[in-house]
Amino acid sequence: MIAIAASLSAPAFAQEGKIIKSIDVQYVGNQTVSPDRIRSQMASRVGDKLSLSQVDEDVKNLYASGDVENVRILSENVSGGVALIAVVQTRAVYGGVQFVGNTLIDTSKLQKKVDLKVNKPIDEGVLKTARQEIQEMYRKKGFSEATVTYRIGAPTSEGYSTVIYTINEGTQGVLRDISFVGNVSFPATRLKEEMTQKEKGFKSLFGSSGSTDAETLAQDVRAIEDFYRDNGFLNAKVVNVSRVRADAKHVDVVITIDEGDTYQVDSLAITGVQALSLPEDILPYLKTKAGDQFAGNKLTDDISLIADQYGAQGYADVRVVPRLEDAGNGGVKVVLDVTEGRAYKIGKIQIEGNDKTQDRVIRRELPLEPGQAFDTTRMDVTKRRLENMNYFSNVELMPVDTSYLDEKDLLIRVTEKPTGTVNFGAGFSSIDSVTGFVEVTQTNFDLFDWPSFTGAGQRFRLNIRAGSERRDASISITEPWFMGQRLALTTEAYYRNLLFLSDQFDQTEAGASVSLRKSLGEFTYGVLELRGEQINVDAETNASQAFLDEDGDFFKGSVGVNVTRDTRDNLFMPREGHKVNAGFEFAGVGGDVDDTIATVTAAQYFELPYDFIFSINGGFRRSADGDQIFMRHFLGGANNLRGFDFRDVGPRDPISGETLGGKQAWNVSAEVTFPIIEKIRGAAFYDAGEVSDGPVGSIESGMNSDWGLGLRLFILGSAPVKLDYAFPLQTDAFNDDGGRFQFTMGAQF
Repeated sequence: MIAIAASLSAPAFAQEGKIIKSIDVQYVGNQTVSPDRIRSQMASRVGDKLSLSQVDEDVKNLYASGDVENVRILSENVSGGVALIAVVQTRAVYGGVQFVGNTLIDTSKLQKKVDLKVNKPIDEGVLKTARQEIQEMYRKKGFSEATVTYRIGAPTSEGYSTVIYTINEGTQGVLRDISFVGNVSFPATRLKEEMTQKEKGFKSLFGSSGSTDAETLAQDVRAIEDFYRDNGFLNAKVVNVSRVRADAKHVDVVITIDEGDTYQVDSLAITGVQALSLPEDILPYLKTKAGDQFAGNKLTDDISLIADQYGAQGYADVRVVPRLEDAGNGGVKVVLDVTEGRAYKIGKIQIEGNDKTQDRVIRRELPLEPGQAFDTTRMDVTKRRLENMNYFSNVELMPVDTSYLDEKDLLIRVTEKPTGTVNFGAGFSSIDSVTGFVEVTQTNFDLFDWPSFTGAGQRFRLNIRAGSERRDASISITEPWFMGQRLALTTEAYYRNLLFLSDQFDQTEAGASVSLRKSLGEFTYGVLELRGEQINVDAETNASQAFLDEDGDFFKGSVGVNVTRDTRDNLFMPREGHKVNAGFEFAGVGGDVDDTIATVTAAQYFELPYDFIFSINGGFRRSADGDQIFMRHFLGGANNLRGFDFRDVGPRDPISGETLGGKQAWNVSAEVTFPIIEKIRGAAFYDAGEVSDGPVGSIESGMNSDWGLGLRLFILGSAPVKLDYAFPLQTDAFNDDGGRFQFTMGAQF
C-alpha cells in the first residue's frame, strides 16, 4: 500500500512546502538493501521543500527499482520542518540454491529450473514456477507422490539469501483405476472428463497419464463439485477420496459423492446499484433466470458481466457478492449484492521487469492511456495482448493508489523469458525425401542492438535446409509496427534449389521480397507484396522437347495482394472455424515473365460428438497465360490428391508422359478425424481435383479422385506427423489405381 501520513495530527497537506530536515529508513523484516541505496532512489532530499506529488513519485521509483516488496513513506513534524521516514520491506538478494532429498534426479538438472541470477532480487514467482517444474519432473518418472517445498534462508551479513528446496521423493505410484461411489445422476465416464488426472492404460500410451498426487487430486475434486453445481446440484459434495495402493507400482483412486438435491431459481435480485442504470438494463442479458435450474457457472458469468459494466466506467473496486436463500419447495432466491466503490481514471502507467524489452514495445500494445477511465475490461485485454507477445513467462497488472482520490496508477509487472531459439535436426516426407535443417529464430529482435540483438519486438528468422532433393536458405526480418503503425513490414532474401519437382528438370530460385501486412478486423488481414526473383529451369539432356523448351533463365518481378480471414481455434488441430484466402499475383513488373495468377483457398472445420472433427477444404487457381512451367499448376501428393504422386496430376506431354501442368486447377478434400488413443487420431478422407488448359499439344487429364485412411500423431510437439494411405478412384490414362503412402510433418498455416 502506498501512503503519506502525518504522525502529529497535522494533515498532510498542511506540511506541503515545509523543509525536509531528515530522511530515515526503517525496515520490516530483514535488511537486504542499505539505507543509502534506498535514499539514492528517492528524488526528495534533505533541505528540499516537501512535495506530496514528489513523495508519490519516490514510492513509485522504489517499487520500480525491484529492491522493495512493500513501502510506505511517513512524515513527522519536527523543529524547523518535517522528517520523512521510509518504511520498507526489502526483497531478498539471491545467493544460490541448494537441494535436499533428491536421489533420483541430479542436482545439476534441478538447478536449471531455477531461473535466477546471483546478486539479483529473489522473485517468488520464479521460485514457485521452479517448484512446479521440479514436481512435474518427478511425476513423469512415475513418482507422483513426490512433494517439493522451498524456503528462503536468512540473509548473510552481505545481504545474500540461499534458496533451499526440500524434496520428498515418495514411492512410485502410477494411477491404474478411478472409480466413483454415489454418482447416480452421471456415469463415471462423464465425471472422469472433468478430471486432469487420467488412468494409465493403452489409450494413454504416449501421454503423461498415470500421474497422481494430492494437489492435482484436490483440484479434480473441486472440478467435480463445480460440475455438479453447474448442473443444478447446489449441495453436491465429494465426501471422501481414497488412494489405495494396488501393488508396488500402482494406486487406485475411489471418490465418494453425495449428490444432494437439484434446485430451481425462484427469483433473482440485484442490490446496491446507484451509479449505473442497473438492473433494468442488464437483467435481460443475465443467464440466471427465474424458473430455470440453478447453475453455478451461469451465476459466475452473471457476476462477471455486472462487474464488467462497472469496470468499463472506471469502477476498479466494484465487488459483486452472491447470496443464496432457500425459497422452499426446491427453490433458491439469488441475490447479487453490489458494492460500487468510486470511479477512477488512470494516472500513470509504470512498467517493471522489462530488462530487455523496450518500454515502447510494450506500451504500443496497451489499449489504455493516462487520463482515460480506469477500464478494468481493458486491463483484461492488456494482459492477453502482453501474454500473446510470447515475450513474458508472467504478466501482472495491478492498480496502485495515488495521492489523488479519483486516480489510480497502473503497474504492469512482467517476467521476461528467452525469446530466441536454435533448432536443428532432420525430417522426411514423401515429397522431398530426407532433409536436414538448421533454424535460428528471435521473436524479440533488435537489428541495431549489438551484440544481444534483442528488445525491439522485431522477428528474425534464418533457415537452412539441405537434402537429397532440395537445398534452401532464407533470412527474414519483420517489423510489426512499421512507421509507428500496426503495420507489419517483412523483408526476406532466399535461395531454393528444388530438385524434387520433376525428373525432367531442376528448378532454382533466388530472390528477395518486401511485404506489408495490415489487420482489417479481428480475424482478417491483408498483405501487399513486392517480389523479384531469378529463376533457372535446367532441363535434363535426355528430357523430351516439351521440357527442353522450358530450359533457360528468367527474371520475374511481381506484385501480390491477398486477403485472409482466419477464425480457426487452433493452428495445428482446428476443431472449429474457417480460413479463407483470396488474392492475385501480377507478374509483369519488369523481367521476362508477364502473367497473372488468381488464387482462392478455403477450409471449414466442425466439431462433432465424441471429439470427431470434420473438415472440408479446397482451392482454385488460374493463370492468365501459363507460358512458363513455374507459372502453371499441378496436383498430387500429401497436400491435396493423396492417392497420386507429387505433381503427378495434370496435362501430360504426349511423348514422355510427364506432367506439364495447366493454367487452371481446382481441388477439394473432405476429412474426418477421431481419437484413437492419447495424442493419436485416426483419419478417413476423400480428395478430388482437376488440372486443365495445358500447353498446346498436351493431353488433358480430366478429374482425379481418391479415398483413404490415415493417422495423426501429436508425439513430437504441436504440429502433427501425418501418415496417409490413399486409393485412387478416378485416374487418367497415365496413373494406375494402386494405393500410395504419404508422409508429412507439420501443418499448413
